[in-house]
Amino acid sequence: MKYLSVVCFAGGDWWYHHPHSYNHLMKEFSKERKVLYVNSLPVGIGGGKKGFLRKLKNKLVSSLRFFKKEKENLYVFTPVFIPFRENKILSNINTILLVFQIKLIERLFNFKDVLYWITNPNGYIFIRGVKTKKIVYQIVDRVQEYKYSGKDVKSFDRELCERASVILTPGKMMYEEKKKEFKAKVFRLKHGVDLKHFKKHFENLPDDFPKTDKPVFTYWGSIDYKKVDYQLLKFLARNAKDFLFIFIGKIFDFKFEDFKNEENIFFLGEKDYSILPLYSSHSSGFIIPWDSNDPMNRYASPIKLREYLATGKPIVSTYIPEFDEFKNLIYISKDYDEFLKNLKISLSENENLKSFRIDNVSKYGWENVYKEVLYIIDNI
Repeated sequence: MKYLSVVCFAGGDWWYHHPHSYNHLMKEFSKERKVLYVNSLPVGIGGGKKGFLRKLKNKLVSSLRFFKKEKENLYVFTPVFIPFRENKILSNINTILLVFQIKLIERLFNFKDVLYWITNPNGYIFIRGVKTKKIVYQIVDRVQEYKYSGKDVKSFDRELCERASVILTPGKMMYEEKKKEFKAKVFRLKHGVDLKHFKKHFENLPDDFPKTDKPVFTYWGSIDYKKVDYQLLKFLARNAKDFLFIFIGKIFDFKFEDFKNEENIFFLGEKDYSILPLYSSHSSGFIIPWDSNDPMNRYASPIKLREYLATGKPIVSTYIPEFDEFKNLIYISKDYDEFLKNLKISLSENENLKSFRIDNVSKYGWENVYKEVLYIIDNI
């Protein structure tokens, strides 16, 4: 077996972020190998006063847990790290700190033949301090477009692309961009889905789910100035009175207070990943109301899309290039009027579409994506 251990520098925190592709893949790796999941590095914290305080609180709680065996062969670690923004001295100190801590854990817990799996450009702060070619760089988002990411992110991304033996990315746009420059070492690894989880059905209604006879369309994920089109939501508040829309997730830079008097818009806050099927069970369908013109969105490949597809229910979205491959499965809207039209059409769709969606996504169980990963990294 190639690579007896994996050290993953994650883009999210294991304990308070919803699981992303790297979470699922690390669980698969841990069935056969030792895995160290390194929680996201607190670089470039932003999002205004409320956003800063929330992130600071979450990171402090995560830091108190420090190091924990989450399950057999899977360890989660929040390293000692100095938050900074474009400070070369502190950046160099952080490299020393990270290398010392990770190498100490590798030695104490007998991590051998290590593959380094980097999912966020900030992982370069560690990588530049070690000599290895066993590096996988998984690009899940164009994070340099995020306004709080900091100036270093672009150069970190470039350096990681140069150092990595393999570059993986789920999105069509990102794949085509990286393939032009880095050629044979770039692979498109599409997102998987926990099929069993999202096929669950519950009869009991959540306490905060609207009690109504109207169709309810649900969105879960980040709620910010990029991921939810504010003007589209205002349009739906005015023109889609026959529908209800619920939003589940953390709210960042988004003026949700503007909708407190709207009778068809509900912000339910963040819910644990384990209970999302409870909400999907009572939803008529799902929406992805992203800003189509935002560059970060245009390069994205949302994992939530396959989660929605696994339920078989209709999905109405704005347009991003990634959705071209799903045009027979979802309702793509070029403008606000078409978005509303698609909501109405989806309610009377052919019942066969439900099975079509489930069958289409069934090949993307995480165990199958993991097998694809093993085939790719066998050549490193």
